[in-house]
This record gives sequence, C-alpha cells and structure tokens, in this order.
Amino acid sequence: AAPLIPLSQQIPTGNSLYESYYKQVDPAYTGRVGASEAALFLKKSGLSDIILGKIWDLADPEGKGFLDKQGFYVALRLVACAQSGHEVTLSNLNLSMPPPKFHDTSSPLMVTPPSAEAHWAVRVEEKAKFDGIFESLLPINGLLSGDKVKPVLMNSKLPLDVLGRVWDLSDIDKDGHLDRDEFAVAMHLVYRALEKEPVPSALPPSLIPPSKRKKTVFPGAVPVLPASPPPKDSLRSTPSHGSVSSLNSTGSLSPKHSLKQTQPTVNWVVPVADKMRFDEIFLKTDLDLDGYVSGQEVKEIFMHSGLTQNLLAHIWALADTRQTGKLSKDQFALAMYFIQQKVSKGIDPPQVLSPDMVPPSERGTPGPDSSGSLGSGEFTGVKELDDISQEIAQLQREKYSLEQDIREKEEAIRQKTSEVQELQNDLDRETSSLQELEAQKQDAQDRLDEMDQQKAKLRDMLSDVRQKCQDETQMISSLKTQIQSQESDLKSQEDDLNRAKSELNRLQQEETQLEQSIQAGRVQLETIIKSLKSTQDEINQARSKLSQLHESRQEAHRSLEQYDQVLDGAHGASLTDLANLSEGVSLAERGSFGAMVKVE
Repeated sequence: AAPLIPLSQQIPTGNSLYESYYKQVDPAYTGRVGASEAALFLKKSGLSDIILGKIWDLADPEGKGFLDKQGFYVALRLVACAQSGHEVTLSNLNLSMPPPKFHDTSSPLMVTPPSAEAHWAVRVEEKAKFDGIFESLLPINGLLSGDKVKPVLMNSKLPLDVLGRVWDLSDIDKDGHLDRDEFAVAMHLVYRALEKEPVPSALPPSLIPPSKRKKTVFPGAVPVLPASPPPKDSLRSTPSHGSVSSLNSTGSLSPKHSLKQTQPTVNWVVPVADKMRFDEIFLKTDLDLDGYVSGQEVKEIFMHSGLTQNLLAHIWALADTRQTGKLSKDQFALAMYFIQQKVSKGIDPPQVLSPDMVPPSERGTPGPDSSGSLGSGEFTGVKELDDISQEIAQLQREKYSLEQDIREKEEAIRQKTSEVQELQNDLDRETSSLQELEAQKQDAQDRLDEMDQQKAKLRDMLSDVRQKCQDETQMISSLKTQIQSQESDLKSQEDDLNRAKSELNRLQQEETQLEQSIQAGRVQLETIIKSLKSTQDEINQARSKLSQLHESRQEAHRSLEQYDQVLDGAHGASLTDLANLSEGVSLAERGSFGAMVKVE
C-alpha cells in the first residue's frame, strides 16, 4: 500500500471539529482508535459499507487493525470526500469541501438494522415451497446434512460439478450443513440451472438471505460465530470454575466444609451505566423473549467487535457459567464487558472468573460443574458422611433447579402480565379501531348507495347524451350533404360569376367605346347643331328677303296696275306724274334688292 501523505498536507492544523470527533472515539487520548470504535463512529456518516471499507483500507494502509490520530483524521477527510461526491482517494484530500457530517445512532455495540436494499431474489411463493421440502427431509436442530440434501440435488439430473458449485454457494456459513434459508438458496439455484441459467461463480448479493447478510466488518473482525448454541468442547477452551482440585486444594472436600464455606460480598466489575446499556441491547437482541440469547442471536454483535474466533469463544465460555449454551441478561452483560475491555483498552479477558466478575445472580448458587463435583470428589472414608454429602449435593442441585424455575416463572409471570396488559391495550385499540371502521363502513355504504343513485342518473344521462349524439351525427351527416351540394352550387355560381365578369368586362369595354362614340357624336352633333342654327338663320333671312321680295313684287304689281290704270285712264295726264311714278317704282326695287344683298 502507498504510504500516507503527511497530515500537514491533508488536514488543516487546529481543526476543532476533527478534535471533537477524535475525542469521542479516544476520550483517554491513548493514540489508538480500535476497529470497533472506528466502525461504529464512521457508520454514523450514512455511507455504504463498501465505501466505509475502502476508507478503512486507505486510512490503515499497513493493516495494523487500528488507527492512530493521523489515520483517523485521514478517515474523516475521506468521509467528507464521499459525502461531497468526490472519489474516495488520497489524492482528493487537499480538495476544498465541507466538513464530514455524522448522525447520532443507538448504543455503540448495537447492530445496525438492515438497509432497505436488502431484497432477496427468492420469491415468497418459492420460499414456501422450499420450506415444505426442507421440513420433509427432517432437519436436526434446523439443519440438514449433505447426506440428506444430496438425493434432492441428484434428482435434478444436473452435472455433479454444477451441483457441487450449488452446494458451495448455498453453504454460506461453511459449516457443512444447510439451514432453512441456505436450502432455499440451493433449490433456487437448481431451478435456475434447470432453466438453462448458468450457476454464478460467486453468490450475488441479491441471493444472500437477509439473515446472512453481514454488516461492515473491519480488518480483524470475525467472519462468523457458531449459529447454534456453542458446544462445550468448542467454546470452553478453559474451565469456567476450574477443576475439582482447584476448588479443593486440600485434596478432600467434606460436606460440612462445603456447606459452611461462603463467599464474601464483593462488587461487580460491570459498571452500572454499562450494565444498563448492555441490558437495552439484550432486550432488543432477545427476539424470542425467553430471557436468554443464543449464539445465533448475538453473532453479529460479537462480529462487530473485531476480535478473533478463539478469543470470542473464550469470552463465551467465561460468561456461560452454567454451560447451557445460552446467556442470561447478567451473563450477556459480562460478555459485553469483556469485549469492551479488550476493544477499547486492550485488556485480555481472564482465564478464570474472579469473585468480582461472577454475576450477582450467580453468586452463592453452585453451577452444574461445581455441584457435580460435590458428589464426585474424594471420599472422606466415613460412609454416613459420604451419604450425607451425596444427599446434600442432590438437595443443592434440586434447590438450584427450583430457584431457577422460580426465577424463570417469575420472569414469565412478569412477561405474561406485561403481555396481558399489552393485549388488553391492543384489544382496546382494536375495539376503538373496529368502531371507527364500522362507522367508516356505514359512511362508505351510504356513499356507495349515493354513488349507485348517481350512477343510475349518470347512466340515464349517458343514454340521453348518446341519443343526442346519434341525432347530432345524423344532422351533421345531413349538413355535410347540404354543404357538399352547396359547395357544388357555389362552384357553379362561381363559374357563372366568372362568365358574368367576363361579359361585364366586354360590355364595359363596349360601353367605353360607345361613350367615346357618343362623345364624338356629341361633338359632331354640336357642330351640326351649330350648322343647323346657321342654316336656320340663313333660312330665316332668306324668308325675310323672300317676304320683302314678295312685298316688292306686290308693290311692283300695284305699281304696274297703277301704270296700267294711268295708261288706260289718263292718257292725258302729264308726263310729270308718270315720271314720279317711275321714280317711285325704281326706288322701291332698289330698296328691296339692297336688303337682300345686306342679308347675304
């Protein structure tokens, strides 16, 4: 791994926020932050387990299993990188970014609940079918051995190498057995293989049962703990109370000595504050509410400690003082105390419990090992004392058993009372809910009836609307036909209009020509009228002249008549009268001719 960049180049000096974070994980300023403390603190960032694992690898490149102050600051800076959307690498430590943010969580040793992404690929209906097959194979303590699973797998007719890979993937705990969930995974893989789907080389996360999914485990963490109550030979690497010789150093144990021997009152090593915290964890871990937790129930809690398998087994053996394979509330608190001491302070658990480590509920009451040793120790040589010793041992065993039964029954009574009270409260809530539901039901029924009426009205309205739609459709069809007819007529009229326009244009041209002709005729007419008027004047003049001529003619005729009369009747008249008469006639003729010439 690459060496860490100097802290002076990574984190600004005098960062009070980082100092406060470091104080939370190392209040004693020991200069060491264990994997458990770091994991539980970094979990508060809300980042995924994969990113947190990468942050741990970068902060602890040498694989020491703990962080010094500089490494912890690097981890904080990398958390800030991830929360700001930057890539989690040492090269991004110098980037400008907001400080890391952490949220409060529950007790430091509490297991983080599974996230919402914990989806299992095995469907519910498949799981029910697989569970039926599992039960038909008669599992022992909830487990099936390879011999019992083999016939089921062989019936699939799949190749042996495929079945071997299915078994390896399904045996998640690698204990040589399949529990109910592991068997469901095996059957799911078999059915997928029968559908020509390849068996994966590694089990996908979606196929890992939710009960098998692990939280973030930092270097040094234990992969698994025994799924079932740990057997005595595996968990008890050292005896919990020592051997008979360690209890009786004198080589003999008389009944009187054993009865009179009492333990002095001593305080318990588990602090009260820690005990209360461990009790809260116990209550949340004791899923079946039997007052005890099994190895399966505490497995993940122990895993987060980062301690080795052997050390956890030794702590289990010390806490399980009665070798029952389960831990009571006090025994669980003692085990958590040993784990906390080792993780936070590096103090190893003892090989044998000292008096101040024995849970108060276990003091003064012999356990199975010690009670059995009373009857199996060296004899005193007196038959009566030996019989009494055996009888006393038997009575003590019975007393312990009765006291244990009494404690269990009192606890059961308290639990039952609490359950009864809770059931009564549930009953009251359900009764109230039932009444509310009945009222809601009546309201819903009323609304339903009203909706039925509205539905009937709407159905009638719909029928009317449909009928109107049909009428409107017919009317629209008729209107379309009329429109088509009118469009045809309109087109014909447009053609007529075009023809009329052409005719109009022609007529307008003719009108223009006629107007021009009329205008020319008017000019010619005016000329004619003028000529006519002139002619009329000439005619009038001629008529006047003609009248004058006529008058002159008449005058000449009268003159001629006078001549004739003169000639005929007055032969004797003087020539003077005749000369005057001739002169008058000449003057009259000249006057009339002068007027005609003037008129011309």
